[in-house]
Amino acid sequence: MIFSLEALQAFHGDALLVHAGDGDAPVLLLIDGGPSRTYETSLGPRLEELRAERAGDGALRIDLAMVSHIDSDHVAGMVDFAGELVTEQQDHKPLRYEVATLWHNSFDDILGNDAEDLRAAAVEVLCAPLADRVGDEIRAAGLAVVASVAEGRELRDQAETLGWSINEPFDGPVVLPENGVRTITLGPLKLTVVCPHAEQLEKLHDAWDKWLEQHPKDVANPAGAAPSRDTSPYNLSSIVVLAECGGKRMLLTGDARDDHILAGLDGAGIAQDGKTHVDILKLPHHGSIRNMGAEFFERVSADHYVISADGRHGNPETETLRLIAGCRTDDDFEIHLTNRVGTDDLEARLDAFLAAKDKSGRGYGMSFRAEDALSLRIDLLDAG
Repeated sequence: MIFSLEALQAFHGDALLVHAGDGDAPVLLLIDGGPSRTYETSLGPRLEELRAERAGDGALRIDLAMVSHIDSDHVAGMVDFAGELVTEQQDHKPLRYEVATLWHNSFDDILGNDAEDLRAAAVEVLCAPLADRVGDEIRAAGLAVVASVAEGRELRDQAETLGWSINEPFDGPVVLPENGVRTITLGPLKLTVVCPHAEQLEKLHDAWDKWLEQHPKDVANPAGAAPSRDTSPYNLSSIVVLAECGGKRMLLTGDARDDHILAGLDGAGIAQDGKTHVDILKLPHHGSIRNMGAEFFERVSADHYVISADGRHGNPETETLRLIAGCRTDDDFEIHLTNRVGTDDLEARLDAFLAAKDKSGRGYGMSFRAEDALSLRIDLLDAG
């Protein structure tokens, strides 16, 4: 019996594989695909390794593919993956992968049928005289949002072409019901949806409509530039699941915000006296401090904290690492990072954090994906 998480080299994004059950033919989950380079450099090669191990020349079964939300650093690699399969199908070649179902809340699922309004706003930004344009940073982020909407729609089209079922067994988007808990079983693996809640999506939809009316040119962020808290409607609509197998638990959080995750854990009856302990916590939003605070780490603890980031946008932020350590009174945990070296002075920031850790005498572990490895892997059960 195995229960393992692989965090692939996904640069500034997320690409995860979950293995659960019999070691020779376990249930396989693919959660997010990272930005566009990810499929070529790590996801594709790793899937081919697994296919050779488990299916030989046949098709590798992926029991569930999931896009936590429609940001390009999560969905683009999935589009590349599905695109290759569409090409194989069109060329009448045997498909190398069989995907049982895709969980993917599209733009329409999250914010209604307003994508054309978003596109129109982006065109306005692009075509406006230079003096009228928003700042370069906001403008670039706005174009990324528009690209993510298009990628999300493309993935839906690809899934339909390939005959993948969408969001089964949900009737519509993957959300928590108005009342009750939603749990899905895949062999020995149990998945409990923690976020988003239907009420959250309705609020995001209303807020997005209102913002579009008031800010037709500011595509990037409904709350303006660089808010202290994440207000992205895409991040806040992230699918969050608790995965359980063999008495072990993983909390996989997409880019959700801490208050939404805590409310979901409480609402699903997972938290006990307001607190939740898991074996693995995949941190939201690549370790951004905008998505979490001290209360989150006081109420949600883990044996293994996993962060997928390469320094871009300052992630993982040093303050987040400090919060994890500061909210633990023990050292029986480990922080795992997909990258030791990266952009935005990542190596220097991590060196400084590690030096301060050593000076403090704290004994918790920190580990990194080996530079030549496709992923870092955490095994929770003994395969034997």
